[in-house]
Amino acid sequence: MLKFVIFLFLDVVAFSGVLVATLPFVINNFGGSVLLVTIAFGSFSFFQFFVSPFWGSLSDRIGRKPLLILNCVAELIANILLAVATNLPIIFLARVIAGLFKTNISVGTAYIADITDEKNRAKGMGMFGVAFGLGFTFGPLAGGLIAGSDYSQETLSYVAWLASAINLFNLIFVVTSLKETNINKAETENKKSDKALYKQIETLKNPILFPFFLLIFLIYISFAGMEGTIAVWTKETFTWGPREVGFVMLLAGICQIIVQGGLLRVLIKKFDEIKLIISGFVCFIFGFALIPTENIYLIPVAIILLSYGMGISNPCINSILSKKSEQNKGLVLGTGYSCQAAARFIGQPLAGFMFLYFGKNVPFYFDVIFLMIVATGYMFLFKSIKNEG
Repeated sequence: MLKFVIFLFLDVVAFSGVLVATLPFVINNFGGSVLLVTIAFGSFSFFQFFVSPFWGSLSDRIGRKPLLILNCVAELIANILLAVATNLPIIFLARVIAGLFKTNISVGTAYIADITDEKNRAKGMGMFGVAFGLGFTFGPLAGGLIAGSDYSQETLSYVAWLASAINLFNLIFVVTSLKETNINKAETENKKSDKALYKQIETLKNPILFPFFLLIFLIYISFAGMEGTIAVWTKETFTWGPREVGFVMLLAGICQIIVQGGLLRVLIKKFDEIKLIISGFVCFIFGFALIPTENIYLIPVAIILLSYGMGISNPCINSILSKKSEQNKGLVLGTGYSCQAAARFIGQPLAGFMFLYFGKNVPFYFDVIFLMIVATGYMFLFKSIKNEG
C-alpha cells in the first residue's frame, strides 16, 4: 500500500502542479480566454472518457503495473511538451497525450481493490484519496511558488520542467519498486473478444451499478466546472496569480487528507456509504453558494465544504462499485472514472461558456441549483438504490 501511495502522490504532484497552478495562466499568456482554458481541461477528459474503461479492462488481463508504467511515460512526454510550448496547439497536444494514456485512477483504484478486502475497501479508497489530497496540496503549492504572483512565461515553464523531473523519478520508482497485484488475470481466450467500449456500455446498463455511475456523472458536472474556472475567477476577483492559487489548493489538500485519512474511517463505522454521500451533497451545495459572495474570508470556508463533499463522496462511491464487481473491478472502476471524464468534458466548457458570456459568478449559481435538483432526486431514489445493494 505504501509504495503505491508514494507513486500516486508523486504522479499527482506533477500533474496538479502544472494543471491547477499554471496551465490556466499559460493559456492566458498565449491569448486564450477562460472558455479556451476549460476546453483544454475538457479535451483531457474527452479522451479519458473513451480510454479509461479500456485501460481498466486491459489491466484485468495483463496486470496493473504495465499500465502504471505507461502512465508515467505519457506524463513525462506531456510535461516536456508543456515546458517547451511556444503556442496553443502544442499545449493542446500535451493535453491529448495525457488524456489518452493517463491510467492512475482507472487502474489505480483497481490496484487498491486488489490489496484490500471488502471490509476495508472504503478505507483503502480513502488512502487513495489521501495520496491525491497530498499531491494536490504540494503540487499546486510548489508550482505556484515557482511561478510566483508576478509570473512570466519563463517561470511558468520552470513548473513544467519540475513536473517532468518528478515523472522521470516516478517512472524509475514504479519499474523497480511496485509489485504486480492482479495475480488472477483474465483467461487468454477472452482477450480477442474484449471490446472495451462495448463492455463499457454493458457495464453502464447494469441496473445495480447504473445509479452510482449516474451519481458520479452528476456530481462531477458541477465540481469540474469549478475546477476549470476557479483560477481565472480568482484572478479577476482578487487579482491573484499562481502563488495564491497554490495556497488555495494547499487548504483543499489539507482538508482532503483530514477527511479521507481520518474522518472517513470514523464515519464509515457509524454510517453506510449512501448516507455519507448525502452529507457530501449538503456540503457541495453550501460550498458553491459561498463562492459568488466574493468575500475573501468566506472562500476558505467554501473550499473546506467542497473538499469534504468530494473527500467523502468519491471514495464511498468507488467502494460501493468495487463491492458490486469482484470479478471485473478494473473494468467497473474504469467505467466509473470514465463517467467522471464525461462529466468534466461537458462541465468544464459549460462553466467556461457561462463565465465568458453571462458572468463569472453564473457557473456557481448553476452548480447550486443543479445539485439541489440532483440531491432531491437522490433522496427519492435512496430506498430503491439501497435495496438493490
